[in-house]
Amino acid sequence: MTSVSQKNLLKLAEENKHKGDLAAAIQNLEEALRGEHSLDVILELCDLYCANKQEDQAYALIKEEPDLFSNKQVYRMYCKVLKENNFLIEALQLKEITGLELPFKVQPVSEEKQQQIMQSFKAKKQVNQMDYESLHKLNLVNFTTFAQSILLEPISEFAVRLSLCEDLIRLKLKDKFKVWVLDDLTEFIPADTLLLEKAPKYKEIISAIGAKFSHNPSQLPLMIGETNLVLGSLYPKLDDYVDEPDSFASDLVAYLQQRKGRTHQDLFEKIYRKFPN
Repeated sequence: MTSVSQKNLLKLAEENKHKGDLAAAIQNLEEALRGEHSLDVILELCDLYCANKQEDQAYALIKEEPDLFSNKQVYRMYCKVLKENNFLIEALQLKEITGLELPFKVQPVSEEKQQQIMQSFKAKKQVNQMDYESLHKLNLVNFTTFAQSILLEPISEFAVRLSLCEDLIRLKLKDKFKVWVLDDLTEFIPADTLLLEKAPKYKEIISAIGAKFSHNPSQLPLMIGETNLVLGSLYPKLDDYVDEPDSFASDLVAYLQQRKGRTHQDLFEKIYRKFPN
């Protein structure tokens, strides 16, 4: 719903826009979103961000929506924002999800800019979310080739490796990709691999951890966070390392609380040696 004050700010923003003052229009709509949600405001603000060359802000805003598909206006704006950001890779993933052509044609950035993105990414010691999202501006050939080169680096950051694997899975690629998991060079086929949170063993372990801390809920977020780190480190080869989810969860809790991981002690030590202190 859009409140009376939000409607007033929408009207003010419309006047600003007609006068060519996009910055003032944006400021009014950002003010309108403080404290309460309004789809009308969000859609108008996304449009203004795109018009004002702030497409990254439009992307961040539309991605906050819990459902990007049910509402036609939201879906259309999401597709427009992908186009404005040159996020071809995400557009191709969207096409795989919906089975439909997008209402906007999404193009990657120029070949020269793609080379710059890849060089810049490789040179970074630490990668933030915006750095990673820039890879979605590559064409499919460059993205898959670059992803494979990163996955072949034994020291690549586990969060980057996890994101790349899941992006390849969302593209439903049928080629084999090589990837380092701990100290083992292994391979996987994205089209035959589930996203981490959809993997049965992941769900069972998270459920078992939740049950163990049902009487101590304040500790649960920390334990779930650590569990995600451990399971993310073993992805996309969870099944190679987890035989019995309940005993794995029990051993992990023991390791995190007392550094006694029982039958999984060596595995947990190996995983945690990979993380910076």
